[in-house]
Amino acid sequence: MQGNHRFNQAQFSAAGNTAMPPLRAALWLWFACGLAAMLAFPALRGSSTMIGWLPFWLVIAPLIDLALLRRRWLALTSQALLVRARRRRRPARQARRLQHRRVRTLPRPQLVNP
Repeated sequence: MQGNHRFNQAQFSAAGNTAMPPLRAALWLWFACGLAAMLAFPALRGSSTMIGWLPFWLVIAPLIDLALLRRRWLALTSQALLVRARRRRRPARQARRLQHRRVRTLPRPQLVNP
């Protein structure tokens, strides 16, 4: 039995090979064929008693599997985006009290008794 064949981005870029691992290629093919079949045949947009909701198995399940294969990359990318968004925000300032303006009072007119 051969050793564990785990593929990662560093191995592919170091070897100069840009081919996709077979599982990832199969999932992309499954997604593309499922999406095309669902768009071409309206009956595939419903559900089956044996399989369940067909759009899930044709489109959503391969996307979930692809996300699981790329979970480390997705986590690092989302973390980098959050850090970048935090840096863009202005730093919070301490609230200052408003200085109350003193209203100048006008002298009241004197009432003259006739």
